[in-house]
Amino acid sequence: MDEVGAGAGNESEKAPGIETRTEEKFETGMPPQPKRKLGRLSKWLLWIGAVILVLAVAVGGVIAYLLHRAEPMLRASLIDTLQKRFQAHVELDNLHVSVVDGFWIEGRGLRIWLPDWVQAQSVSADVTPDPTGKSDTTRTAQAKRHTEPWIMVDRLWFHASGRILPSKPIEISVIHVEGVRLVLPPKDERPTMSMPGNPKPAGLAAGSSSSQPQQGQSSETSLFKMPPIVVRRIECQNATLLIERKQEPGKNKVPLEFEFARVTLTPDGHGGPIAFDVDMTNARPVGRIHSKGRFGPWVAGDPRALPVEGDYSFDHADLGTIKGIEGTLSSTGHYAGTLSHIEADGTTRTPDFRLERVHKANGVSLTTRFHAIVDGTNGNTWLQPVDGMLGHTHIVAKGRVVRADDVIPGAKGHDIVLDVTVDRGRIEDILQIAADTEKPFVTGNLTLKTKYHQPPGDVSVWDKLLLDGEFHLSNARFSSESMQGKIEQLSLRGQGKPNEVKSTDPASVLSEMQGHFKLGDGKLQLPDLDYQVPGAEIVAHGVYGLQGGTLDFVGDARLDASLSQVVGGWKGILLKPVDRYLRKNGAGTDVPIHVEGTRKDPKFGVDFGRLGKTEKTDSTSDPK
Repeated sequence: MDEVGAGAGNESEKAPGIETRTEEKFETGMPPQPKRKLGRLSKWLLWIGAVILVLAVAVGGVIAYLLHRAEPMLRASLIDTLQKRFQAHVELDNLHVSVVDGFWIEGRGLRIWLPDWVQAQSVSADVTPDPTGKSDTTRTAQAKRHTEPWIMVDRLWFHASGRILPSKPIEISVIHVEGVRLVLPPKDERPTMSMPGNPKPAGLAAGSSSSQPQQGQSSETSLFKMPPIVVRRIECQNATLLIERKQEPGKNKVPLEFEFARVTLTPDGHGGPIAFDVDMTNARPVGRIHSKGRFGPWVAGDPRALPVEGDYSFDHADLGTIKGIEGTLSSTGHYAGTLSHIEADGTTRTPDFRLERVHKANGVSLTTRFHAIVDGTNGNTWLQPVDGMLGHTHIVAKGRVVRADDVIPGAKGHDIVLDVTVDRGRIEDILQIAADTEKPFVTGNLTLKTKYHQPPGDVSVWDKLLLDGEFHLSNARFSSESMQGKIEQLSLRGQGKPNEVKSTDPASVLSEMQGHFKLGDGKLQLPDLDYQVPGAEIVAHGVYGLQGGTLDFVGDARLDASLSQVVGGWKGILLKPVDRYLRKNGAGTDVPIHVEGTRKDPKFGVDFGRLGKTEKTDSTSDPK
C-alpha cells in the first residue's frame, strides 16, 4: 500500500510536474520559434527598405546631378541655337530645369547683341578720325548703342520631352516669352549694319566669335554635345519695338515706340520664314490691329532687309485721337516686301468722316482703296495712289506722309504732302464734313486739282491745313433762300427780264463758278473767281471765312442787258442816256460791285467810286 501509495504519490507528484513541463513546453518552448521567424522577416524587410532608400537617394542624386549638368548643357545649346540664328553674341543670365512630366525649363535675362562686325565697326569709328566731322559725343553714343544688346527678354519658359537622345533633336511644342524689347538704331546709322564680305573683319578681338564658349560656360560643358533644339511655336506677351532717333546737341529726341499685346511665331523648322500672328494697339489713331503673315529668313546685321509678308485688319480706329478730324475707321489689306520697303494694298471705310467740331450727323461716308510703300522702321509712307469715295465724290490722292523731323529738324508729328484730284464730285460732300450746319450752303457738281499740305504742329487740322489749287463748280444752287433769290434777280435782270423776277422759281436758276483757290488759317482765298449765271457774269476776288461763313469780295458784275433794260419800266427809260457809260468789256452793263456779310445774309452793293472807269478789274490783287 505504501508502495502503491508511494507510487501513487509519485504519480500525483509527477503529474503536476509533467503537466507543468508540458504547459511550459507549450507556453514557453513553442512560441520562441515563430518569434525567431518574424525577426528574420523584419530584418529582411529592413534591409530591403534600406536598399530601396539608398537606391532612391542614389537615383535622386543622379537625377539632381543630371539636372545640374543638364541646365548648363541646355543653356549652352539654347545660346548656340540663337547665335547661329542671329549670327551675333547672345547671353542668358540663368536657366532653371525641373522634372515634372518631362523637362520644364525657365530662363531669365536673355540678351542678343548686334553682329560682331557691327560692333567692330563701332569700336573702329570711336578710335579712328572721323571724315564726316561728327562730334566725339555722337561717335561715342553710336559705339555705345552698337555694343549694347538690341534684343532683350525678361523671361521665357517651355516644356520638353524627358527623352533626350543624341541622334534626335529636342522638340519643344511652345516657348512662352514675356517682356521683349527690340531696339533699332537711328535711321542714318543703320547702313553700317550691312554685313561686309568677311563677316569677321580684321582686328576683331579674340573670343568674340559666337563659336567661342560664352561667359560663365565651363569647358567641361562644351564636351557634352546636346542635340539640336526644334521649336514649333513661340508665344510672346508685352513686346516693345523701340526705334531710336538721331540725337542733336541740346535736344533729347524721344524714340518711336510700338507696343504689342500678343505675338505668336511659328518657325518652319528649316531655317526659312517664320509665321506670325500679332495683336497690337495702335497709338494714333487708337485702334486694334490684327495681322497674320510671315517674315524672314533673318538677314544678319541688317534688320531693314528683313523680308515680311502678311494680311492685316484695323478695327474701330478712333480718328478723334488725331487732332482736327473725327470718325471711326476700319481697314483691311495685304503687304509684302522688306522691313524698310513694304508695299501695301488695302481698303478703308469710315462711315462718319468729318472735321472736328462738326456734329456726327454731318459726317460723310469715306471709303478708299490704296497702294502704299511704307518704311516699317520709321513709319514713313508714300501713297501711290489712294482712290477714294467721299459720299458721291471721287478723290484720287498721291503723295507722302513722313515724320516731321525728316523735314523740319526737331519738329514733332508728321508732314503730309499730297496731290489731290477730284474728277467727279459734289461740293456738298466737301462742305458737309467741314461745316456744322444742317445743310451745306451750296450744292453742285465739283471738279478740282489741289496741293494738299498738312504741316506738323500740335494744332487742329482745321487750323494748319493748306490747299492750293483750282476748281470748277457747275449746276450750283445756294441753300440760302435770300442768296438764291438775289442770284435769280441777277440772272433775270442781266437778261433784260426784270418783270419775270416774281414769277420765276429761284431754284431753277443754276450757277457756275471756277477759279484758283488757296486755303489756310481757316480762310478760303479766291484770287480770280469767275461766277456765271444766265445773263450775267461776276469776276471777283476775295476771302471766304470757313468758320463764320463771312464774305468779303470785290469785283465786276457784267450783264448782257444794258442798264435801262436791267431796270425796266419808266425808270429804265430815264436811264437810257447812262447806258453808254456802263457799256464796256463786251458787256451791256459793267458795274463794279462788292459782296459782304455772311453766307446766310449776303449784302451786295455797287462801288460808285469805280463806276464808269474803263480799266479792268485786277483779279490778282490782294483781297480787301
